[in-house]
Amino acid sequence: MLNKNTLAVILLPLALTACAAPNVDTSKPSFSQMRYSVDLSTCHGSTTLYTALSGLGGAIVGSAIGGAYGAYHGAIGGDAPVGAIVGAVIGSAVGIYKGAAGPFEKHGQKVGQCLADKGYKTI
Repeated sequence: MLNKNTLAVILLPLALTACAAPNVDTSKPSFSQMRYSVDLSTCHGSTTLYTALSGLGGAIVGSAIGGAYGAYHGAIGGDAPVGAIVGAVIGSAVGIYKGAAGPFEKHGQKVGQCLADKGYKTI
């Protein structure tokens, strides 16, 4: 059974991806919030789940690579097990960010292009 923390880690990337929307010009008199909501939902489409899973996978891989790299350099630079631990923790944190950021950026670009194709001016 999933505990609350595990569930939060799984659902957070999905929620962040679903909420991400490029800024569009709403100053035109012909702008319709209802139509924009429908178009935005269409542009997000099925890629939301894929992006969330890619971001989660990237974060895991990035954390492992960053942790190993940080542990190695922490041990060499700090010449102690404490240096390896600190390096691994910092490397993992950086790896999580770097690994997860890519899919979210690509998703935002795809949504922005889809909205532009539908006639919206992104700002």
